[in-house]
Amino acid sequence: MTRPAERPRAVLLDYGGTLDGDARHWFDHFVELYARAGTALPADVLKPAFYLADDELARVPGIESFGLVAMTETHVRLQLAALGRRDDGLARRLVEAFVADTRAAWDRNRPLLAWLAERYRLGVVSNSYGNMPALLADGDLGPFEIVVDSATAGVRKPDPAIYQLAARRLALPPETIVHVGDSWERDVVPARRIGMGAAWLARPDAVMPDAPAGVVRLDSLLELREHLA
Repeated sequence: MTRPAERPRAVLLDYGGTLDGDARHWFDHFVELYARAGTALPADVLKPAFYLADDELARVPGIESFGLVAMTETHVRLQLAALGRRDDGLARRLVEAFVADTRAAWDRNRPLLAWLAERYRLGVVSNSYGNMPALLADGDLGPFEIVVDSATAGVRKPDPAIYQLAARRLALPPETIVHVGDSWERDVVPARRIGMGAAWLARPDAVMPDAPAGVVRLDSLLELREHLA
């Protein structure tokens, strides 16, 4: 793993698939959870319901205050409604499993964030629903100097403008910042486009599209400490 020529001054992190799990997309996670709950659904059946729930969640009144449980309960309720199912037992199993998996990832990553916070300015850049500050507080994650939530920022990944906004809020040149995320298209490409360093958190079987300068691959978020040490 290559190291940057100069130590960065700030580290930005994605949330979904990064801080809450090593390259585990929420959709793929829910495909797994339905099977674990005894109601296996083909991905092509679940996909439209999942993304409809994703879109509707951002419009739920009071979403900005939702922590992990309230967010997950609402997302699952919207999924099941889109699937035309009313099954309180299934909803409970899905919520409990998603929350447990997420909290396990939070617990694993919290010491890394404490180590980073002693050495770098930290921020989060995430496509979310407007509740990212509440979610991070719920997980006792951070401390983060800035939180850029797409729903309140008015710009979404992969638009490089969301990364430019983060750099402006930090008042730092992009070249002094490293962004860490699990999506090549939404995280790595736009961050590099504005000059940030990038770390791609990827599943072991994922194929790196290319190997540009300034990008490293991580199999686990915990490897970030080795990269930045």
